[in-house]
Amino acid sequence: MELNQKLRRFAAGPKLDKGLEAAELGFANGREVSNPFGRYYMVEHTYPLDSYHGRLRLDSILTVDWSRLAFIAKDESVKTLDLRKALFLDTETTGIAGGAGTCAFLIGVAFVRDDDVVVRQYLMRDYHEEAAMLFDLYRMIQEFDAIVSFNGKCFDWPLLRDRFTLARFEPLRKNYVHLDLLHAARRLWRASLPSCSLDSLEAHVLKVAREQDIPGSLIPQRYFDFLRTKRAELLIDILEHNRSDVLSLVTLVGTLDLMAGKPAAEIKSDSLCWAIARLYVQDRQWHRAIEFLQQAASLNQSKAVRSAACSQLALIYRRLNLWDQAQAIWLMLAQENGDIQACEELAKFYEHICKDLGKARQFAKQGLALAMAKDRLRAAAFEHRLERLERKLARQEKTTLSVH
Repeated sequence: MELNQKLRRFAAGPKLDKGLEAAELGFANGREVSNPFGRYYMVEHTYPLDSYHGRLRLDSILTVDWSRLAFIAKDESVKTLDLRKALFLDTETTGIAGGAGTCAFLIGVAFVRDDDVVVRQYLMRDYHEEAAMLFDLYRMIQEFDAIVSFNGKCFDWPLLRDRFTLARFEPLRKNYVHLDLLHAARRLWRASLPSCSLDSLEAHVLKVAREQDIPGSLIPQRYFDFLRTKRAELLIDILEHNRSDVLSLVTLVGTLDLMAGKPAAEIKSDSLCWAIARLYVQDRQWHRAIEFLQQAASLNQSKAVRSAACSQLALIYRRLNLWDQAQAIWLMLAQENGDIQACEELAKFYEHICKDLGKARQFAKQGLALAMAKDRLRAAAFEHRLERLERKLARQEKTTLSVH
């Protein structure tokens, strides 16, 4: 069925009963919107790009290097993202379980227009307004080429596409670039924050102070209370919560770019240095990884991070055949930390690189003792190594005696 036919069919549908009339809200910057599918409510705010949201100005988004965001997001398509064609998206829903019974009653979007960030919120005041709300959002989305969200790949975007389908809209034909900031944020801050939720990132990274904010877990029930009572004030906190979420997506992009662009020496968090180093390791950029691993180890804030950074650093030195540097790290880890892996690497190093079987046996014995105390599953490998080394040493001694 053609879209025009669908519009006529819905427009000619039965009139709503008086009891289903939507609440009059009268919010600042809000208005009722009508289209062929019915009515819904829209709230729109405009923020100059030099406005602050937390510690960053909104115009930080203008200088983002999208190749750096692609590096953190592990998504090459993000390199082609055009800010002016990107839509920042966040929804408030009637539940988080998903399924046909879950719908988005409030959809917040933001986009850059001229010298402003526009935040537009689509609100259905009752279930019969969903098709009208979705239709205008459906048309708007087609003006953009990219979606920026927080956990939107798994939740918001599939939910909206399902609701478009249930409303019998034509399938979206574009292959949208989708930058999901949750995954990027986890790669940087998983080890250093209690949680990588947007609330946690706002508090610890973005420095967004929310006063009397409604917890996200309470939003569905608050909306159900509104449906029952039609008291407009019940929605005020939800609108503010959603608006702040959308603006946080903008400054989170700027913050991720800022972190990715900093030299290692300027980062004063060992866990963040370690996280960035791992990204470079995955990308096989060995010399950049070395910079961040050295900084992580030098900050010495966490013994666990320092040990992990040093271990990874030694493996990179080994890969690059920088044996002196690798040996120094393994010796430090073996002596100071009683590191089993370091003992194994030293046993290999002395056996195969230095051809010093005596030292190889020494570290194989040390590794076996540590394995017996800490990780018995690794003991068999050390026993096998020791048996081989003993045979080699015996042959070596026999050869030496026969020569003399």
